[in-house]
Amino acid sequence: MSNGAGGSIGEPLTSRDALNYYFESARTPGSIVHGYVLGERPHRGHEVSIGEAVSFAESVTSFHPLFTRRLVPTPLDLTMPHWVSCDVDIERHVFLHRAPTDSGGSYLAECVARVSSQPFDYSRPTWEIHFVTGLNGAEGVPDNGTVMLFKVHHCAIDGMGTSALAHRMLAPSDADVSRFHDDDFVRRIRPIPTTTAAVARLPRELAVFAKAVVVRHRAQRRAELEGLIPSRSTTTFPATRFNRRVTPDMTFGYFVADVDDLRTVRSAVPGATVNDVLLSVVGLGLSSYLATVDETPDETLGVSFPVNVRSGSGSTTANQLAFAVVSMHTHIPDPLDRVRAVASSTSRAKSEVTTRVGALPPNAASVAPAVFQRIAARLQPSAPPDPVRVSMNTMVSNIPYGAAPMEVCGAPVTGVFAPLPTVDGVNLAHVAVSHGSRMIVTVSSHVQLLPDPERYVECLRAALDTLLDAAQGFRRTPMLPATG
Repeated sequence: MSNGAGGSIGEPLTSRDALNYYFESARTPGSIVHGYVLGERPHRGHEVSIGEAVSFAESVTSFHPLFTRRLVPTPLDLTMPHWVSCDVDIERHVFLHRAPTDSGGSYLAECVARVSSQPFDYSRPTWEIHFVTGLNGAEGVPDNGTVMLFKVHHCAIDGMGTSALAHRMLAPSDADVSRFHDDDFVRRIRPIPTTTAAVARLPRELAVFAKAVVVRHRAQRRAELEGLIPSRSTTTFPATRFNRRVTPDMTFGYFVADVDDLRTVRSAVPGATVNDVLLSVVGLGLSSYLATVDETPDETLGVSFPVNVRSGSGSTTANQLAFAVVSMHTHIPDPLDRVRAVASSTSRAKSEVTTRVGALPPNAASVAPAVFQRIAARLQPSAPPDPVRVSMNTMVSNIPYGAAPMEVCGAPVTGVFAPLPTVDGVNLAHVAVSHGSRMIVTVSSHVQLLPDPERYVECLRAALDTLLDAAQGFRRTPMLPATG
């Protein structure tokens, strides 16, 4: 493929994937970062050299097209940017960070925040591999340990896809990786339109988009009237400090949990899932933290979480997730009753999402032209600086990596984490990644709102302990503070 536009060939971004390109900003980063904690290498210790890091990167570039293609925009965004093959200077994508000897556990958090916040240079393929070495005092990381950060752009792949790609990249040489294919979708390579051709096609693309808006609206109204799907909820929640608009300055924290502890809580509430337990941990932890700063809300708080809508081999987009919003029932003081209420809410929400996906034509955003997305992104109003009511208070994602072994440069992967960037108006995000018996729960925010992520992390850890105590003894232990 040529590197230019007009006469070249490439893979156009789908309208769904392009949302992560056009709506990216300092307040809504478009990057995905997954971190891999490395154990000791036999006879070689923990340290990874820059030569080893570059050699590792060279060995994985064949696992996905994103490693060898860059995103080429078209003039005036008359048509979608295209992924175009290009030469790759591996050394410009691989970085080595050595922790100062007196940095303690803070250096890893600083690196994660810096790497997550830095936008990509679109003149090169949108991926980076960072090795953070010489770590001491970081929870879950061996002394003098190493963490690898793998960074990609959300318009090329989603979180589940990144997990599948990582399993192929990091699998031992004799491992069967055939089941790791969540990053698969139908790719269409085609000529990049010239400016003249793009102008000629634009009226038709706008007409298709307008028709999709009308068809979707009519189908939704009909499905609601027939009782196939409920009407869209207009529920709002009281805003907290994490819904304020501030200057982006990412802060990051995490803690390591035992997956069996969450399963114990789940088992105490029939019908609950590990994700329901996780949402309950976040609800209690957030309430507890807000109480420490004398900002306990009067009502329950709400959370957004992703729903996997992968349909199999026919998907045509890299991002295959929808989102649901539910109450965290932070007004319920009893631990297990809270999990039970959360489980009921998430079950209904997931059912509604999957029903909508199956019963309705595609969302009009799936055919929105590039020029429309560019204009919409520029005209999109910013979140209010200090709102009173909001559609959600925080975000939670759960990525199960499973138990398949992974290794980097001969070192076993002993833990995985994934910081989730915040978005404008929702400046508190959590991700739980389970690998083997370990789950690492991360929190991301901004310094003005969460100057002490360590204290927030302790609130989350205490929340899990509270739920575990209740589950093990089936005690009705008051869970304070509760909202409302």
